[in-house]
This record gives sequence, structure tokens and C-alpha cells, in this order.
Amino acid sequence: MADQALAAAAAAGLSRDQVHWILRRLHSISGIVPIGFFLFFHIFENSFVVRGGADLWWKETEFTRTIPYQVFVEAGLLWIPILYHALYGLVITATSAPNAGTYNYPRNYQYTLQRVTGIVAFAFIVFHVFSTRGYFYATGVEATYQRMHYFMINPVILTVYLVGTLSCVYHLTNGIFTFSITWGIAQGPRAQRLVNYVCTAIFVVLAVVSVEILISFRVPA
Repeated sequence: MADQALAAAAAAGLSRDQVHWILRRLHSISGIVPIGFFLFFHIFENSFVVRGGADLWWKETEFTRTIPYQVFVEAGLLWIPILYHALYGLVITATSAPNAGTYNYPRNYQYTLQRVTGIVAFAFIVFHVFSTRGYFYATGVEATYQRMHYFMINPVILTVYLVGTLSCVYHLTNGIFTFSITWGIAQGPRAQRLVNYVCTAIFVVLAVVSVEILISFRVPA
């Protein structure tokens, strides 16, 4: 994908550095819009209704299952942006040298963890999509509350969901921090520290809510 983009850009008269600059900016913003917005929505939608049990959860999430041309909407708004973000993220990971062990600074550890959680999050998203939406498109069986309950009472799958969900949450919240720097929103050490504190607080809130959702699914319908 990256090689094809470079070839097309070269034909358009853009240098390799200019192409990478554009791809990095697209990678950065795709992590916020639409992926980040959807993750916020997905977490809080479930948090408000899952504690009400199977009937309330099914009723309140109905509109997400009845969107016209659903497969095309999902592909355009989620699957394609996620695939691009993940693949170019792997390019960044493969071409960057981790320096957390050389330079003992918190941001270096954050950067390394960002790369690691990106890989874990992508693997989890693939598993989650194929076991829910993919399973529905293949069999016509929806991901019901009961199905999620069976997932969560399985200790192996519950562990996968805990690790995967927390990786997604960290990758998003730390990504908001790096996004603010990349796009010049947080300029200067003081502003960047403040944004980092805010993103850490958001991570804690989303992590707690996410774990609560997964545990709530363990309650029988």
C-alpha cells in the first residue's frame, strides 16, 4: 500500500518525504476521526445500557443494526480507516527504532507502548469483528447479549477482551496526546504536559468503564 502511494505520488511530482508527511498526517487524523469517535461512542453506548440486562441492551443498540446499506457504511466509516491506520502504523513501527531503553524518559516509554498496543489492538479488533459482525454476515446470527455473555464467562476470551480493550483505550488516549503535538495544538512543554495529564485521566475513565462493561456481560440474561 505504502509503495503504491509512493509510486503514485512520484508520478504527481511529490518527493518521498512529502508523501510520508501526508501519509503520517492521514494516519494521525484517522486515529481520531472516525476511529476514536467510534470507540468513545461504542464504549459509552454499552456502558449506559449493559447493566440494564439483555432486553435493554438489545433495544438500545437496535439502531446500529438497522442502518441502511449497513455493510457499506461500516466499510467506509470503520473498516477502511482502521485498515489504513493499522497498516501504516505497522510501517511506522517497522521503520522506527525504539529508544526507551537508551533514553529513560516517560515519553519514550509512552511511544514504545503506543507501538505495542497498536499491534495488540489491531489483532484484537480483527478477532472482535470476525467473531461478531463477521459471524453475523457469514451466518445471519447477531451478536446477542447471550452470545457476549458466553464470551465473558470464558476466562480465556475474557482475558483477550480485557487486554485488547485496554490496548485500544491506551492507544487512543495516548494517540490524542501525540495528535495534539503533531497538529500543533499543544505547543510548548507546559501545554504538552497538561494535555498528557488530561489524556491520562481520560485513559483511566475509559479503562474503568470498559472493564465494567465486560464484567457486566458476565451477568446471565
